[in-house]
Amino acid sequence: MKKLISTHNFILGLIILVILGGFFRFYNLSNSPYWMDEGYTINAVLSIQEKGASILDSGNYYNCPTYCYPTSIITNYLGNNSFSYRLLAVIAGIIFVIAIFFITKKLFGKIIGLLISLAVTFSYWQIAWSRQARWYTLFILFFWLAIFFFYQFINDQNKKYKIWQLFSIIIFTILACLTHGLGYLLPLIFIIWYLFDQIFIKKELKIKKTIIYIIVISTIVFIFYLISNINLFAQLYNKINFNYTLPYYISFLIRNYWLFIVFSLYALFTPKKEEQNIRYFLIFVFLMYLIPLSFLTNLVHYRYLFHVTPVLLILGILGMSDIYSLIQKKWQRIIYIGIITILFFTIGGGILIPRDTYILESDNPETLGNRPHYAYTPQPDWNEAYDFIKNNKTEKDIAISSMPQFNKIFLGIPGYWIKYNYLGFTDRESKITNNKEYYVGAEVINNLEELKSITLDNHGYITIDYMAMDGKIEQSIIDYINTTFPIVFYKKTNSYSQVWVYKF
Repeated sequence: MKKLISTHNFILGLIILVILGGFFRFYNLSNSPYWMDEGYTINAVLSIQEKGASILDSGNYYNCPTYCYPTSIITNYLGNNSFSYRLLAVIAGIIFVIAIFFITKKLFGKIIGLLISLAVTFSYWQIAWSRQARWYTLFILFFWLAIFFFYQFINDQNKKYKIWQLFSIIIFTILACLTHGLGYLLPLIFIIWYLFDQIFIKKELKIKKTIIYIIVISTIVFIFYLISNINLFAQLYNKINFNYTLPYYISFLIRNYWLFIVFSLYALFTPKKEEQNIRYFLIFVFLMYLIPLSFLTNLVHYRYLFHVTPVLLILGILGMSDIYSLIQKKWQRIIYIGIITILFFTIGGGILIPRDTYILESDNPETLGNRPHYAYTPQPDWNEAYDFIKNNKTEKDIAISSMPQFNKIFLGIPGYWIKYNYLGFTDRESKITNNKEYYVGAEVINNLEELKSITLDNHGYITIDYMAMDGKIEQSIIDYINTTFPIVFYKKTNSYSQVWVYKF
């Protein structure tokens, strides 16, 4: 009876967390303005509705099958609006609360599972990325299911489950790869850890079985590579650029996950014997992403580590639990739990009051001082800027923008795009075909002379955000716009999220 009541309590606790998680993720979901990358998702969805596939107006293919195609179905029923575009991310974020409970319950027990679900439910970043029309929560869901079934596959002694575990690994790995390019690291993670497990942990490497597993994994990856039509090797060649960006990632992780990192260190250096291997496996998975991102590219995108941040939550809570078990007196345990709870919900990354908008990852130049590079996710209020244009635009007015995907979304026309490299690379050409911009096929303005010619012969609006002005668009163009045309709309969300509208 006691066990039955206990089980009921855990189920009730999980149901409460799912309801609360849904409330935080759905809260005023439609009120938050779009940010840059959401515009790409939305345009891909619009392309699917118009053409039956995510072929952009420029003729280029936008790869987002697991998010964009289901979202196009959602919009058929709920309409083209921010709620519909973001719904799949919300659902995936809520399901992840459930999935991480069952995953960690199986590995560490029900109490740890419930505590980790609680941390995920109220985590700032879990909530924030669940409210964006992007596929990060969908990827984290597929990623962790693939990781879990792999670990069960190599450690479960019950052979009757092996085939189902292997099938699950294949399915969720393929889904993860289809959702985000970072998923392609999963087969490498599996092969390396399997060999390490067989050689150093179990010390029973079976050459024949190992070769069969590697051949099976490699064959599946190769077939998927052919079917998906993704030139992975070419992408890797273009993106690999030896750099040292580790301090940026460490700085971001410490600022946002410091509470869990402190206890994670304790969990790693004093592991329970029966949990030693799984704890080391988790940190291995984490490092398999942290190291390449820190040394093989000069792009700093903190969201590329989002899917492995649950490692910090899990290890942190394990460390908290280990210390809790050492405390003997009940009143001391109550104080210990109280302190951790207060820290989590004040300065440790927990959210108690829902928000309309969540500021996404950034290095804030106003607080971090001089640095050679700042990583930020700009969130200018495109919605309000384009509302102003729609309310004042005449039929003959044209639209010039640094982000022409929003011309298409809000005005129904691609308009014109002032040419620049979105990532700030001066040695890489932007993707342009027949003088059309990559995402929506906007007419390209290549230089100042072309801008002068277009603005002299037409009337309309120029919309520019801070990211474009931040050393990306030619300074002569910026100077000309600022000295020639009046600013008719301006809004600053924060130092790196600003938008200007000029009239000509």
